[in-house]
Amino acid sequence: MGKIAVVGSINIDYVIEADRLPELGETVLGNHFFLSLGGKGANQAVAASRLGGDVALFGSIGNDENGQIIKGKMQKERVDLSHLNTIENHPSGAAFIELCDSENRIVVISGANMHTDVSYINSVTAELLKYDVILFQLETPLEMMEHIVPVLAENRKTIILNPAPALKLKEELINQITYLTPNEFEYGLILDSEDSMETLLKQYPNKLIITRGTKGVTYFDDEKQIDVPVIKVDAVDTTGAGDTFSGAFAVGISEGKGLYESIYFGNVAAGLSVTKKGAQTGMPYRNEVEQILKAGLSHESKGEDETN
Repeated sequence: MGKIAVVGSINIDYVIEADRLPELGETVLGNHFFLSLGGKGANQAVAASRLGGDVALFGSIGNDENGQIIKGKMQKERVDLSHLNTIENHPSGAAFIELCDSENRIVVISGANMHTDVSYINSVTAELLKYDVILFQLETPLEMMEHIVPVLAENRKTIILNPAPALKLKEELINQITYLTPNEFEYGLILDSEDSMETLLKQYPNKLIITRGTKGVTYFDDEKQIDVPVIKVDAVDTTGAGDTFSGAFAVGISEGKGLYESIYFGNVAAGLSVTKKGAQTGMPYRNEVEQILKAGLSHESKGEDETN
């Protein structure tokens, strides 16, 4: 099994649940409030670790109370934090999440995550090259990824980019990435194209993997378009479903699974994740996913994350 490095954001999530979300200038009473570990990088690392991946997290936290909470929680999840970057005089990242009827609205404060930059990645490159599968997102400076991806590609590493939050990417960078996993609302912006999904999938065979919520995941395999189904669940909270998919997909690839099998592994994990509240709370363990896989279920998910 290959080793996985996740390079990305690390936050504390402040989660509020209400019967409805307030309009601008309005105050409403909420039902529940809780704190959880978040950030797309941390989420994906936890998802991969719970599913049996050998995972290290590369990123930045503040030298503050939240930073200590983050380290404690990640260590319990058996994620290697040896190369974490601790920043003085900057707070750890934070996200403020509002939940209503299984939908969410999120505001993110980057904080120390902006220090996961070129200088930092240069300081840990030798260690990063010891890993086989490298997973990125876009909640840390893009310049860092543009700087390190060519080095990783030159060393024949498997590079996965979950391009969220979405922004236009350079064609050179896209060509060096092994797998690009936008959702159905992001791919046009990322590829700077108004072409149809079908056309773009053909342009990037076995690379462009589009997550489509209840419609599953779609890619082109050199010969035809492939649709990978999701599983049927009753969604409670879709926060973190996309991150669960990314972490699970990385595990599948690290274990030498084929592309279809790795995507379906990710779909099952993501489907299970939405049945509980919290970005990481619902992330499944390996035995839970294996039970679904052994049952051979491939039903369409009910209420799966549309922003997966």
